[in-house]
Amino acid sequence: MPSTVIHTPIDIEIDVKAKQILSNFGLSMNDAIALFLNQVVENNKMPFPIDLPNKETIAAIEDARTGNVHRYSSLETMWEDLDGN
Repeated sequence: MPSTVIHTPIDIEIDVKAKQILSNFGLSMNDAIALFLNQVVENNKMPFPIDLPNKETIAAIEDARTGNVHRYSSLETMWEDLDGN
């Protein structure tokens, strides 16, 4: 079967830790990525639970992207506002 090469940046610390863990299973990073992608294709979904954002979260993300957010001068001020003080 023809193959392709995937290049993706990964945090160095994650790379090192993942390789250590995967080696305990006798897997290389390439094996693990191929296993993951095969499971995605086989089951037509992520091979682990993942929640999609609800409408409220999507709206909050959009507000943040457009700069339509309330800014606080300090963390203490934010908590006071959230607590209703």
